[in-house]
Amino acid sequence: METSSIRPTASAPSAVGSLTWLIVYLAVSGALYFFVTHFPFGTVRIITPSAIDAWVPVLPATVPLYLSYLLVMPTLVWCGRGQRWLPPAFFAGALATGLCLVSHLFWPTEIVRPVADAGWLAWLHRIDSPLAASPSGHVALPVAISVVLATLRKRVAWWFGLWSMVLMLTVLTTGQHLFADMAYGFVVGVFSGTVTFALQYSRVNLRSMTMILLEWLAIVVTLRVAVAVGDWRLYALACLVIATRQHALFILYHDATHYHISRHRFTNDFLINLAIGVPGAVPVEFYRPLHLEHHRHVGTAHDPERRFLYQKQPWEFQPLDTVRLVRQLLGDLLLVNTLRTMRAYRSAGGAVVRPTVPLLCATIVWAVIVALLVYLCGMRALLLLGALWFGPLFTLGVLLQKIRSFAEHSGGPGVTPGWENWTYAWRVRWLSRLCIWPYHINLHLQHHRNPNVAWHDLPSEIRSDDPMLSSRELPGLLWLGWPLKPRARAGRRP
Repeated sequence: METSSIRPTASAPSAVGSLTWLIVYLAVSGALYFFVTHFPFGTVRIITPSAIDAWVPVLPATVPLYLSYLLVMPTLVWCGRGQRWLPPAFFAGALATGLCLVSHLFWPTEIVRPVADAGWLAWLHRIDSPLAASPSGHVALPVAISVVLATLRKRVAWWFGLWSMVLMLTVLTTGQHLFADMAYGFVVGVFSGTVTFALQYSRVNLRSMTMILLEWLAIVVTLRVAVAVGDWRLYALACLVIATRQHALFILYHDATHYHISRHRFTNDFLINLAIGVPGAVPVEFYRPLHLEHHRHVGTAHDPERRFLYQKQPWEFQPLDTVRLVRQLLGDLLLVNTLRTMRAYRSAGGAVVRPTVPLLCATIVWAVIVALLVYLCGMRALLLLGALWFGPLFTLGVLLQKIRSFAEHSGGPGVTPGWENWTYAWRVRWLSRLCIWPYHINLHLQHHRNPNVAWHDLPSEIRSDDPMLSSRELPGLLWLGWPLKPRARAGRRP
């Protein structure tokens, strides 16, 4: 019988869920790989053969074995269908691939390949660019998977370990990578596997961590492209993308206030402060007491949202006329209402956040990141990065957060026709899910009914008699000129 040295944190994935994750991985990694191999940003560093590479023979017949890399993730998903070890193994492989792609994005490299006029090598050279050479993703991916499977003591680890060795050899014998590329890829793979093991050992929700990393990948790619291109029109688009992804991170941050990232308090608070609490200027230690109080007193005079979030603003949990609505939205967009909220909190004698160990650790990590940016970037790039991060955070991001807050709670039973609760649930489409309601935050009624359920399990909390608002009716909660209709009952797809 196979045994595991640690208890898994994820349930066995369904076949449909595994296939969905595989498709997402292939689409994202494929798009980024095409990008970094065709549009390098910055000076490309040419990697020349070393003395070790001089001893490695070029064997065109090993090209098919080299291309077997394309089957690593599909094979992993096929072998791991219905198995609890698939999520951590998949996470490790995706993390290794992501780290390699980010490295290629910031530090482009190119290999000096052997000349091939015909045969397997010539064909391979025509379809595969010599860019994105180091570290080798061909090595990092299978090594990361092998490390995790080995720590979980799964027999399949032997097969992926053997596959890793085959790919480590064939990246050299095809001339697609040099020894240094292979070695760096091995290091990335071991690092990714070790990090995944540490997260698994700490019982971290790997599904949430995957989404946190995916959101950050979108932000990092957006920042890199915007800074490199240097066009103001792209800056505007970048601000929109970054604001929506910051908003999505704050939804996962909301989940972490209920310890859905990890039940271990230090791990949970450190990871979410690292992900958005510190760079978003709202440590979870500050937000959690207010949010838990909101759950206890929702809709009453003691609700922090009534006491602070809408203090001295037009919004009073009721639709507004045109002038007052414009004042409300502009106040959120231009930071005016945020300052009013802060003033109301301070006037009420709100507690000052005391530094905790998780907060201090996350702050130190970000201090190191900022120091590296200062060392690597010029003043213009630093100012632009700051503007592209903090600009959306304090303008568009605040507006998105506020609109979502408007959508979550009503002015009380009877305010909205057919609604007898303080808290709304919404039926949303892909665009509104992308911008306003990511990660099932539209199921806010279900969240308040059972806050112990993580975001990805909220759809299972929908009852057949739960009323649902259509996202098309959101303007009716904000504007008096948009009438609301009686509620329809919920379906199984929110």
